[in-house]
Amino acid sequence: MLRWCLSTVRVWGGVDGAQRIRSLSSASAHVQECLPRSAGTQNTSKRSHRTSNDSQGSGPSNNTRAIGTLQEILTSHALVLDPSRRPTPNTIRSFYISAKARGQLSQLDSGMLSALIALFGSLSVDSTRRCVYTSSLLPYVKPGPIIRDYWAFVKEVVSLKQQRGMTLVHSDRYWMMRAELASLSPSKDGQPNYTHAFDRSLSRARKQYLHFSQHVFDPDVHVPYLTALLSSTDPLHKQWAIDAITSILLTHPFLHVKVLKVLLGIVHDTDTALLGSILSAISIRVTRFPSPCGDTTGVSIVVPVDATTFTSALSVFPSPVPSPSPHVKVITELLHEAFSSNVPLVHRRSNLLLCSLLYSCNGSGIPTSPLDFPLDGGTSLWQTLFALAILEEVTRAAGPALLNDRALRGRIQEMIHSLHKSWLHLVPNQSHPTLISRAITTSLFRLSGAVADSKLFAACLESSTNFGLWTGDSSDTIEGPQLTAMAATHLAALMQVRGCRAELVMKTLSSYSTDVQHQCVVASAAVKDLIHRDIELARILYNIAVHSGRDIDVDTAYTLARALPPPHAVRFLKHERFSRVQVGGLLSSIARSLKETRHQYYDTDLFDDIGMSLRILYATCPPPIHFRGHLQLLLAELCARGSGPQATVIIANAIKFQPAFFQFSFLLRLVRLFLRRKQFRCALRVQKFIVDARGRSVVNLRLRHTITTRLCATTSRRLSMDNFVPGRKLYTLFQGGRFSFKGVMSSGPVHNRVLQDLIYARRPHAAKAAFSRVASKVDTKSRTILGNTLLHGVVTRSVPRNGRLVRKLLGLLDNLMRYQQFAPDRITVNIILKVLIAWRTAFDYRRLRALFDHMVRGGYPAGIYSPSHPPFSTPLLRISGTLTLPTLPPYISFEKHAKPMLKMFIKAFYLRSDVEAARTVVEILKIEQQKATLQRERRSVARLRGMKAESNTTRRDDTTHVHNDRL
Repeated sequence: MLRWCLSTVRVWGGVDGAQRIRSLSSASAHVQECLPRSAGTQNTSKRSHRTSNDSQGSGPSNNTRAIGTLQEILTSHALVLDPSRRPTPNTIRSFYISAKARGQLSQLDSGMLSALIALFGSLSVDSTRRCVYTSSLLPYVKPGPIIRDYWAFVKEVVSLKQQRGMTLVHSDRYWMMRAELASLSPSKDGQPNYTHAFDRSLSRARKQYLHFSQHVFDPDVHVPYLTALLSSTDPLHKQWAIDAITSILLTHPFLHVKVLKVLLGIVHDTDTALLGSILSAISIRVTRFPSPCGDTTGVSIVVPVDATTFTSALSVFPSPVPSPSPHVKVITELLHEAFSSNVPLVHRRSNLLLCSLLYSCNGSGIPTSPLDFPLDGGTSLWQTLFALAILEEVTRAAGPALLNDRALRGRIQEMIHSLHKSWLHLVPNQSHPTLISRAITTSLFRLSGAVADSKLFAACLESSTNFGLWTGDSSDTIEGPQLTAMAATHLAALMQVRGCRAELVMKTLSSYSTDVQHQCVVASAAVKDLIHRDIELARILYNIAVHSGRDIDVDTAYTLARALPPPHAVRFLKHERFSRVQVGGLLSSIARSLKETRHQYYDTDLFDDIGMSLRILYATCPPPIHFRGHLQLLLAELCARGSGPQATVIIANAIKFQPAFFQFSFLLRLVRLFLRRKQFRCALRVQKFIVDARGRSVVNLRLRHTITTRLCATTSRRLSMDNFVPGRKLYTLFQGGRFSFKGVMSSGPVHNRVLQDLIYARRPHAAKAAFSRVASKVDTKSRTILGNTLLHGVVTRSVPRNGRLVRKLLGLLDNLMRYQQFAPDRITVNIILKVLIAWRTAFDYRRLRALFDHMVRGGYPAGIYSPSHPPFSTPLLRISGTLTLPTLPPYISFEKHAKPMLKMFIKAFYLRSDVEAARTVVEILKIEQQKATLQRERRSVARLRGMKAESNTTRRDDTTHVHNDRL
């Protein structure tokens, strides 16, 4: 929120919060960046011939620069700007505000205003969700770190367009509708003071929606409006949603899954009377020819091979088309039987409810409602198909764990047996097409294998043989896919019921056909079906088929490899028919699996195979940029598993094509990893890669810090273990009063890191010795930083506590000041305050108030209070000689000194249940935060003015020199 306020102040041009429009001349440099490069070059060439006396004549160009730049941005669709020169949304809005202040908005035509509305409307929503009204100017605008809403600005531009008498196009009305919907808050719906505003916003949104709803079929245009209506508790708004759904059913040639989700969500909470219009629209949609939705001949329907694919085709309510395909005729007849106007409304609602139950099963685990719903499979084909599809989704979600859940498995077995019996009674009574019979039999095979029911499996096989479902032309475009799917599910169920013996699998494949090619197709389909149900059985069936000479489809093998765990997936890296893209995708899957199972042990052969594949894959071409994260993860795992030389070869191959491919932080992490594992040759080689790619001067300091950190950690461990090895200067911390590495360990930050490592290793005496050896060799500022680190190390220890800790800290402070020329600063004061505040028995809330007043009297900022009038008005605190500090620097930084102290007191007051004092300090913190922000803004403005003045001075000097040369 504070960052937003500051950015707003910058846009409006004031540090004091005044909402005044900044002069465009002060922002000319920023406007120049947003202009095309050619225009900027011309302006620069013209500006170079001006003198200081020409500044008054630059008014007209400055007055038209904002509106000109705005017009250029809104009309240059083919202009691809440099990413660093793209304008931000706030910049474009500031151009609009400047043009509005000068009365120049009349120069924007209707198309420009519509482009401006679409741009800021698109910026206010998620950029990943695009619709037909998403602005085409988005790639030319620099996005912000977070999504902000500009709905107020969108409403302002729409209002301007209406005031000028322009016609609102569909895009304008859509974004105006989204602006009205964005002002809604469903959580406040029903409150007395909010209901009227909620209704007004929805009414305005509905007014805009009705203008374009019948002209666009994009689901992202309709779903936000429908969702907002259904979130309301008003019955009128629900009726509006039903009317909108009815209109969509009568006008859209194809129902998108997002719209279908909203439609099926209404079914549960709506009675039959309210659903009458929707059911009537479905009846008109699926029975009337020609279709009321227009031309729907381009919509193709896939051949259904089981109950799931049948119900997927039925759930979208396709319009009837004149097609000779038998499966299209079957689907049309089923829709006629379920939703014809002759069918009672209650039965039609029941059929629609089955669609809703099936949709609730997709991707939502194992729902209980479908299992408790009275599915009567013998009444109609519609209920039989949807009941089987629901059970398939339930068993797919349960997976192999279904066999361990006896209650759920028993319930599903009862329902499957009931459906099978009803189907056997239904077939002789009615002459159903063979397409439906094969689809139902395929689903029954799959369900019998999921529950491992051998009796049901045998009964399904017997009924399918008696009905002649296995006879047909496998080369036909309709019968071929169904016969293949039925044979594949039969083979998969056979393995689930009777085991995975190679002889049984080959005998079953031979019973389908003697054609080896057809057997390969069936085996591939069976493996693909088992991947989502039992991955181990899919792998076994794949191995049996490959060993017997039956080739599995490449796409199926690739899908199986990506689903397997790393030890089995690695074997597919040597697949001869895998493309480079597929090998890269498989490596990405292995990388994700290794990341999820990071602490699991794997054999070294696995990483050898991964390394060999990476070397072969990227030996002649660079890796894609989207694979960088996974490649870095695999390389880190290779280095951690002892394959460092192989990893460096892969890095060298990648850097050969793209020197800056790997992240700098990743290469430094590899250096640390190699140093930790004492692989010094690999560390030196990676160091050479970094220096060659980034430049020696850039990375030298970072590499030194990395090596120093590693050596400090090694030193800390050796000191903590009291394991000193003489003669090894590399691991000796001090040698003759100085550090071992002269070039590396000669700066204050390195000394500070050494002290921190010693303190964290619980070696405070070694830290004191280190400080005493370097105190006289560093400047006063570095000595103060090191001393504060040493003092804070005493605070972080768990023992001693309270009074003993205070005495220990003050004793150490006295020793440092007396013998090491330590100069305390404000951070030292905060460390002492931290110890005193932690002593709760000695400093209750009264003494804590007195301590806070003492700090205010000492010059610390206190908001509206002063040293003469402290916030708690406590008497003066008597200080012993031990607590007396020498004169401190007068400067007090809010971020480094005052803010940490105020936060410590706030926490301490709350721990002592002194809420009133805590709130007082909080108010002081807020006031000082505002003061610090204003000071920072004033310094920034002054710095910018100084830079501008210096630039103008330089420009005048250059002009004068040119004039003198001419003379």
